Amino acid sequence: MRDSILAPDPAPRAGRIRPRERKTLTRTDWIGAALDALARDGLRAVAVEPLAERLGATKGSFYWHFRDRKALLEAAVAHWERTSTDELIARLEGIADPRQRHDAAIAAMAGSEQDAQIFMVLLWNADHPVIGPAVNRILSKRMTFSLRVRVQCGEDEKQARTSMMYAYSVLLGLQLLRRVTPRLVPEGDTPQGLRDYVAALIRQAAGIELSAAL
Repeated sequence: MRDSILAPDPAPRAGRIRPRERKTLTRTDWIGAALDALARDGLRAVAVEPLAERLGATKGSFYWHFRDRKALLEAAVAHWERTSTDELIARLEGIADPRQRHDAAIAAMAGSEQDAQIFMVLLWNADHPVIGPAVNRILSKRMTFSLRVRVQCGEDEKQARTSMMYAYSVLLGLQLLRRVTPRLVPEGDTPQGLRDYVAALIRQAAGIELSAAL
């Protein structure tokens, strides 16, 4: 039940499509291909020609839906912000008990492997005019929600802010290491491994005993 509540709607998936298999591509197909490329190969991979080749489409199909690469990037980032942050927070807000909501937020914090990769790419390119504002919005929404839940669980605001900052600092640092030097991160191959490791580090660093780290 918890998995169904927490799991964000997956990013549209885009495999290699042969023209005979599909006559037309939707806007969602292009957004899915852009997010796949962003997670797999970074910002430079979000380009019209390689995406068209991967989708088995012509560039004309792209320009039917998008004005240019910037428009596609804006749409892809907006889709990811909505599904990985706005909709996730809305589902968590539906959990009445604040401690259960807190624990559910912990369970969801690492997201999928693709979500983690996308967020690292966005953070790495936060100076980009499209990506920078989105990163600021995403972090603000997530951290505001985390702070509010901690206070609802009984922490005073100062303690809640401190534990929240430790949590996100450790989480983002670990996700960056997983992307750059994955063999150096002492955790399992699952999101639960990352969550458990973050929990241990935050308890040690902050000196705060929380139910499950975040």
